[in-house]
Amino acid sequence: MQLEQAVAATSALTTLIAVPATLLAAHWTRRSADRAADATVLAGLDQSHAAVAAAQLQERAGREQSLEDARRTSYAEFLSAVDVFVRIVTQLPDVPVASRRELLDQKATAVVQARAGVAVLGPPTVLGQAEKVAEQCARLEELALRRAVLRSAISALEEAWCPRNAEFCQDPHHTSAYVAWELLCRWGRLEDEERWEELDFLQFILQESHALDAEQVRQVLEVANSVACWDEIIGGFVRDPLLERFQAVREDFVDVAYGSHA
Repeated sequence: MQLEQAVAATSALTTLIAVPATLLAAHWTRRSADRAADATVLAGLDQSHAAVAAAQLQERAGREQSLEDARRTSYAEFLSAVDVFVRIVTQLPDVPVASRRELLDQKATAVVQARAGVAVLGPPTVLGQAEKVAEQCARLEELALRRAVLRSAISALEEAWCPRNAEFCQDPHHTSAYVAWELLCRWGRLEDEERWEELDFLQFILQESHALDAEQVRQVLEVANSVACWDEIIGGFVRDPLLERFQAVREDFVDVAYGSHA
């Protein structure tokens, strides 16, 4: 009887010990599962954040590339507009007088419009250099019509020279053409009083040259009465100060727009 009671007591004790152990094992199993789930969630969140960050970086890079492409397009359009404008300025003496103003206005307007594109998209360094180019274009526009009158007259006078020896030719028309050409070339260096005294003579030899019609002579005399910036207006035969200044600022714009400062 006592043995049976001892066995029963031992069994009960074993059961009492086994139950907490089972509960404890279940607790730790549950806790491990929770930790694993938490780790999975955290890993998922990290991956999600990384994916979002990568997408944002890619989107930003795409926007920056699009902006850079748009900038370079605006730079190219500006350069194209100013190059066409300057080419027209140099060709203007060969354009009929009645068409000069309209053609010049069209090309000058195109420069202004193209510069606006650079102003919207370009950084300050590029915009500042574009302004300098635009200023030179404005200067060319200001002088272009008078320049065309003189350059056209100079070319016509050169064509009217004696084909053999212009300086010593005795033909009155050939001689007048040469003397008129030489006088126009140095007109800007004459004193005011000298120009006033020579004005009638200039008119006479222009007419006697038979190189210009009456309207061309009138236009030349009108320009001759305004001698400011004569060297820029008449242009150079070896060097052309006005175009040289334009070319210098254009090259600076290219360096800044397409170089490391852009």
